[in-house]
Amino acid sequence: MVVLEQRPYQLKHTAVCIGKFDGLHAGHRLLIDSIKTYREKLKMLFTFSFPESEYIYSREEKRYLAERLGIDAYIDCPFDDEFCRMAPEIFLEQVLRKECGAEAVSVGEDFRFGYRRGGDVRFLQNRCALDGFELNVFPKLEMEGSVVSSTRIRTLIREGDIQTANRLLCQPYFIYGTVCHGNRIGSTKLNMPTANQIPDAGKILPPFGVYASRIRIRGGVYAGVTNIGIKPTIPGGNTVGAETHIVGFDGDLYGVDICVELCAFLRKEQRFSSLGLLRDQMEKDKDMACGMLENLK
Repeated sequence: MVVLEQRPYQLKHTAVCIGKFDGLHAGHRLLIDSIKTYREKLKMLFTFSFPESEYIYSREEKRYLAERLGIDAYIDCPFDDEFCRMAPEIFLEQVLRKECGAEAVSVGEDFRFGYRRGGDVRFLQNRCALDGFELNVFPKLEMEGSVVSSTRIRTLIREGDIQTANRLLCQPYFIYGTVCHGNRIGSTKLNMPTANQIPDAGKILPPFGVYASRIRIRGGVYAGVTNIGIKPTIPGGNTVGAETHIVGFDGDLYGVDICVELCAFLRKEQRFSSLGLLRDQMEKDKDMACGMLENLK
């Protein structure tokens, strides 16, 4: 996948879906699926970076998932002062048509763009008739009683309803990033080595606890059990992180990017009075996680 962050892009013959795309959820998948029908065109996802404090997926996580979904070119446009002052006509002609080479565009029905949000679907429809590019407009998608939205999914994750969030996301919520060094207690004292990740600072995390997880490593998929939190049994001021035991994997993952998908909640994070009790509970967690993952297939 080609990642483009600096203009001009100067691409040709593209089908473009445009939106914020936090989570790349079921509603967003409608737009992505629509551009994939243009088999002879480059499939482009055009998204925006907002100065927000909380989000489902980081910029790197969105890129990773977009590539998995078959996107050919990915643009992350800063929603800065320059962009906010851009007239809708300039965005359409200079950015979409000239720089991105858009011949087909897919948006949601509430899409707005340009200075003071002056461009909307009606504006695009009028320009479509004049300029001859194809426009696909999608209404809000409803699932399980209400509209699918990133706001709704963020609330579900924050409240710990990970399985409902996963259904709206069309896949398990995940943490993607580099395995870093921990305190090595899992491998040296618990006989249960773990892969440690530090999630992006603005990423929404579920309640601290233990989760059945699936881990994607270099094309392989493994069962696992993941602790989200601060490891209260381990002495010291531990950073909030994701610590994952990967069942059946034996190898060095330091410096490797892995994807940890949280599939089901097992229990709250808790402090144990000894490492022995923690080890016993981790074995139970592993057995429970493997059983739950088998049932989720």
